[in-house]
Amino acid sequence: MAASVFAQAAVSSSTNPQENATPQISPTPPPTEGPAPRIPSLDELDQAFKQSTLGKAADEARLHAQWRELSNRFINNPDLVEARAHAGRAKTDLEKRHRLRAYYTMFYDRMRAQAGSPELKNYVDTHKAQYLALLAQNRVRPSPAPPAVTAAGKKEANGIASPKPKLRAPEPPLPQ
Repeated sequence: MAASVFAQAAVSSSTNPQENATPQISPTPPPTEGPAPRIPSLDELDQAFKQSTLGKAADEARLHAQWRELSNRFINNPDLVEARAHAGRAKTDLEKRHRLRAYYTMFYDRMRAQAGSPELKNYVDTHKAQYLALLAQNRVRPSPAPPAVTAAGKKEANGIASPKPKLRAPEPPLPQ
């Protein structure tokens, strides 16, 4: 009988292990040191992501889109259309360049006044400088400057002739 009691105890302990198992107690987490970290609000997160740049190409594309929007807003204003047509009716190239310079200045000044951010204003200024630089004629000889008033000029004005520069004969061409 004693063997059967031990056998029943062995069978009962193996069939129901949860009754005899001791419960495991997990250790308490250590107390945190210092204050809890501050979680920023959604507005602060939005501002942080607006300020971060996506790269030079993305910034350039964004500025170009904003510039194009401003350009489309002003390009068909009646006074700008008239200034552009007035430049097209110029009789000489010099006159046309002066009129186009006035047109580009008026056009880009209006765009700059409506630009919202400083970087867009700089972008508009860059485009204005590029268009005005296209009007310069660097390869054309500048017109002669008026005679400077120097000591020699005073002598000419008083009727005393200054010595004339010596002219050289042109050199013969090289044989070919």
